[in-house]
Formats: sequence, structure tokens, C-alpha cells
Amino acid sequence: MDADNYCIAGRLRMLARIVTSRYNEAFAPLGVTLAQAGLLMNIFARPGVRQAQLGKLLQIEKSAMNRDVQLLQKNGWLTDNLRNGLYLTSEGTVLAKQCHKIWKVMNQTVRDDLGQDAVGGLTILSEKLIAKS
Repeated sequence: MDADNYCIAGRLRMLARIVTSRYNEAFAPLGVTLAQAGLLMNIFARPGVRQAQLGKLLQIEKSAMNRDVQLLQKNGWLTDNLRNGLYLTSEGTVLAKQCHKIWKVMNQTVRDDLGQDAVGGLTILSEKLIAKS
């Protein structure tokens, strides 16, 4: 397909779905999605982070953030005292560490599959778009 004739937004969404699906398959044995694993790992790295602050940092819509936070709380992985920020329970901490191991393997696999040029291009693209947001 000619690069001048496809919708960039549509192509990025399609690629995101493909890559997200691969990560979701890897996280499935732990009972979480990529989005939920990402929240667990980020809360592990930033204990006490406010939900709104984390949503802004990760560019997650408020409704999606609320849904995943509630699910993490329901499963006993996240405390439910949102006024004091988000904290993992001991079970959530164990799960976040397991997620990080899977994430490292998947990240390297996808990097290897894409190759250095594609990863470099993605880095440039993301830096430009993030700077403008």
C-alpha cells in the first residue's frame, strides 16, 4: 500500500491492536490485560500516585482508568483508599513483579520482531507527538 494513500490514524490504531493483542496473550495466564498490567507496574513504581495524575501520565481516559482501577481493587490487588493515592496490596505487588518479568520478555520480542529502524522511527514519532500534547 502506498504510504501517501492510507490514513495514518487508522494504521496506528490497527498496529496498536495487533501489538496489544500479543501482550494480552502473554499476560492472560496472570488474569490481567496489558492495560491492567501497565497500571500495576506503574503503581508499583509510584506508590501513592493519584489516579488522575497516573491517567494523565499514561494518556488514559478517565472512564477507562476508573474501570481498570475498580477491577484491580475488586481482585484485591489495589487498595481502595483513593484519597491517599493508589497503593498495591501485597498480592498486587507480587502480581506487578510477575507482570514486569513478562513485559520485559515481550518488549524484547517485539523489539526484535520490529527491528532497530522501526523502533527508532517509533521513538522519534512518539517524542514528537508527546511533546505536542
